[in-house]
Amino acid sequence: MKKLTSLLLFFFLATLITYGQQKINSAHSQLTPSRGHYKQLATFSPKPNPSNAEIDKQKFFTSKEAIEKRLSLKPVYLQNITLDDFKLPDVPANSSDQTRAEINYLLAIQKHRSVEDVRTSLYMADVYFNLSVKPSDSTYSRYRNNLFFIGRSTGSWFNPETLPVTADFMANIWRDASYFIWSLKFKYARIRPHAIDPEIKNLQETDWAAYPSGHAANSYINAYLYQELAPQFTDIFIKDAYDMAHSREILGVHFPTDSETSRIFARQFVNLLFQNEKFLKDFENVKAEWALKAKEDFQK
Repeated sequence: MKKLTSLLLFFFLATLITYGQQKINSAHSQLTPSRGHYKQLATFSPKPNPSNAEIDKQKFFTSKEAIEKRLSLKPVYLQNITLDDFKLPDVPANSSDQTRAEINYLLAIQKHRSVEDVRTSLYMADVYFNLSVKPSDSTYSRYRNNLFFIGRSTGSWFNPETLPVTADFMANIWRDASYFIWSLKFKYARIRPHAIDPEIKNLQETDWAAYPSGHAANSYINAYLYQELAPQFTDIFIKDAYDMAHSREILGVHFPTDSETSRIFARQFVNLLFQNEKFLKDFENVKAEWALKAKEDFQK
């Protein structure tokens, strides 16, 4: 009897470990290769050009007080993770051939962007989550709805009222992501495209560093998490995130490498989340909510 009990315990533990590993492996999907202009731009040298070395001294200045304020909210899940855990490409030098090629690309977009392109991109510029928002604030519903902007066409159920557990969960994710995104911005202090070439007519005022793009990073993070919950809509989630990233280029406020690095960061960030015990526990609660509510109710 003792031997049978031990054998059953062994199989139970083995099954549990296998299940956990399968869950981690599903989240640890490989980053898909870059394509289009992102792939083409990567062929240019990111190294400094000695003939224009003076411009490489330009950095985006952020006061110590502003940095401390931005980083005062610590991560909910990735408390033991540091910037060294993210393996990101080096920022192309301001004087590099790659940066010049990126600016030329932005100038081409600028020449051909339509009124609708601008309208849509400016609308998406206001899609973000305010970590300080409270339920009593008039903007509370707006910011909660922004957490569901990526994937908004998947169904009428895809909203914070139907999925309140998911909304709270994604707000925590945004907090973790913001901590590392701001940390990276402060570390690299990359100036904006128009600071290098005044021919870039940026359509949004920005008072923070460029690399990486916060809009792009958070959008890809949401896409990668939502695809784990509804893989049948993966194409929609990823397309929405891509559109968000590209909208920042249309407005002239981000280099393409800001967008592409955000995608790389997002994949690594989500992979790290799926190795976190507290995250996995909360993720199971979200999955349970989706099992009950992620569908249309035609009996209303």
